[in-house]
Amino acid sequence: MKKVILVVIDGLGLRSEIHGNAFQMANTPFFDKLFSEYPNTLIQASGEYVGLPDGQIGNSEVGHLNIGAGRVVYTGLSLINKALKDDKFKENQVFLNAFNKVKENNSTLHLMGLLSPGGVHSLEAHLFEILKQAHNSGVENVAVHVFGDGRDVAPKSIRESLEKLQELVDKYGYKIATISGRFYSMDRDKMFDRTEKAYKAILGKSGNEFSSALEYLDLQYSQNITDEFLEPAKNSTLDSRYFLKDNDAVIFFNFRPDRARQLSHLILNSSLYDYQPSHLVKVSDFVSMMKYEGIKCNIAYEEMLVNNPIGKVFEDANKTQLRVAETQKYAHVTYFMDGGVDVEYKNSKRIMVDSLKVESYADTPQMSAEEITSQVISHAKDFDLTILNYANPDMVGHTGVLESTIVALEVLDKQLSRLVKW
Repeated sequence: MKKVILVVIDGLGLRSEIHGNAFQMANTPFFDKLFSEYPNTLIQASGEYVGLPDGQIGNSEVGHLNIGAGRVVYTGLSLINKALKDDKFKENQVFLNAFNKVKENNSTLHLMGLLSPGGVHSLEAHLFEILKQAHNSGVENVAVHVFGDGRDVAPKSIRESLEKLQELVDKYGYKIATISGRFYSMDRDKMFDRTEKAYKAILGKSGNEFSSALEYLDLQYSQNITDEFLEPAKNSTLDSRYFLKDNDAVIFFNFRPDRARQLSHLILNSSLYDYQPSHLVKVSDFVSMMKYEGIKCNIAYEEMLVNNPIGKVFEDANKTQLRVAETQKYAHVTYFMDGGVDVEYKNSKRIMVDSLKVESYADTPQMSAEEITSQVISHAKDFDLTILNYANPDMVGHTGVLESTIVALEVLDKQLSRLVKW
């Protein structure tokens, strides 16, 4: 067979409007040549077309999952939303077991996750329903640990969600115990100094404090700190019951695993990472909304199994395959492309190029694209299928810095030209 290279240009979308459109504004002669001289088409990458609820924005993980499956895959959000729509949360035995544990131990239920309507890592409606069911089940002590988004939604958009949450916890007699931005609580690059700050707040050991969640938000905004970067802080009006301790139970309501695993590791002292948590607790129960690879815990909703993803098809045909990406997208060309399973095929090779360790990719829009191209040029000739990911449009685009995103696309245009002409 002819050798095939599948290039995933992560986060790149097309629209005709010029305003705020980095791709339209960038100087991309090679992209222009591809569009004008070669057959091409547009595909939908959001909503029901990729197994998400109608109108829900797409994301990198779902995109790779559907590409690798070769068909629509109904993902965690769709599965959980169906349970919500069908009023099935109250029947979920994993939730009920957690509720019963805290009632038996006269301890506290901790609900933690991204407070966001974004639907990429979590959906706030799931939290609101869990609160309702905990109340209906007679759980007395519930602490909510809020993670700010500001990345998959607007940078300063959490206020409305926080107001809804405050109204609910007041209604049920529960508490907002801590607040932190996802930069800290949801790091996935082994920057455990960040994760520790969120973890210490959850333990009640944070130096930052607030007496009102909404007032704390105002204070952070006044310092030009957006939702993603909210500094971890604890509620100073609460006693020790509302901070994580032995015999408490945890429900982590993020359904997407990649940014939930480091904090889960700290709480459970798992074997997933070498990093040793600063403080150890022994919780009575830990529930993840979906499976968090490498974390041993109870799972509220099991993911749909993908049969015969692209990697298995090539393996079964005795064909060779190469996967190349930088750290930020390595899981996408492996785990997600292979149907949500971490499997390394016999006739395969994986190359992970280190992502630059920076505060913001707006400062380094080139990321590791040049090295990814070099690795593919060096190795692809030996493989039947090569799958690679260029992360620049996605990761730099997420910063919201238009000028940097334009540079990222121009860098990528040169690398794509280099790759194709090779």
